[in-house]
Amino acid sequence: MAAGARLLARPARRARFWQGVAALAPGAPGITAWGVVTGIAMVKGGLTTVQALGITLITMSGTTQLVAVPMLAAGVSLPLIALTAVLTGLRFPVYSAALANDLRHLPARWRWLAGFLMTDPGSAIYLNRRARERPFANRIAFYSGVNYLLWPFWLAGSFAGIFLANYLPASPKLAYLGILAVLALAAPLIRGAPATSAALAASLLALIGRDWPWKLGLISAVVAGVAAALATERWQARRLARQQADTAARPGTGGGANP
Repeated sequence: MAAGARLLARPARRARFWQGVAALAPGAPGITAWGVVTGIAMVKGGLTTVQALGITLITMSGTTQLVAVPMLAAGVSLPLIALTAVLTGLRFPVYSAALANDLRHLPARWRWLAGFLMTDPGSAIYLNRRARERPFANRIAFYSGVNYLLWPFWLAGSFAGIFLANYLPASPKLAYLGILAVLALAAPLIRGAPATSAALAASLLALIGRDWPWKLGLISAVVAGVAAALATERWQARRLARQQADTAARPGTGGGANP
């Protein structure tokens, strides 16, 4: 609590925090809807209400939960389920690598919290803002705004889905609500060349690897998306540097020798 108070002690930090909240706000209904779908799927998949509530509180990842539930229902051994969950969540180490320098100076306990509450949409919003705004001042406050307040939306949706599941008929059509929710979150974030290249690369790998074992297609799609975005950012930076060098070298522009 004290660290949180220090984070928002300065007006500039508070303003940056609320900028993060505002950036997340358009995706809040989609996050809640994804939570509802996940909660329903867990109960319909055979978990009790208590089990579903427990996995929701422990695991903040709808994808991991949806992968684990059918394995639990099929009686797969817990070590294998745990391994599958780890493989499904391997995109988060990729996000962590991209954010490592920004979070490095935080105390260990706050880095753990930042890692636990790291989310797909929050990380995407943060990385997009960081790429567009340099220098990126008060970045931890912005990161907190786009990630930490997402958890209550997720929990609210998941809890609602868990308690509504017993009153809804089982239907595979419910899964499409989750797909629509994810699309509603992702589409507004595809802005600029890095985001576009990331979306194209990730989509291509996801299609190619949809039948790969151990969810390797999903993992490969995440890695390909991040790599494409980073490569595009570097290409843009080199292109801008060349343009600036060419401009400075032209006569009459402040660089080179004037006749």
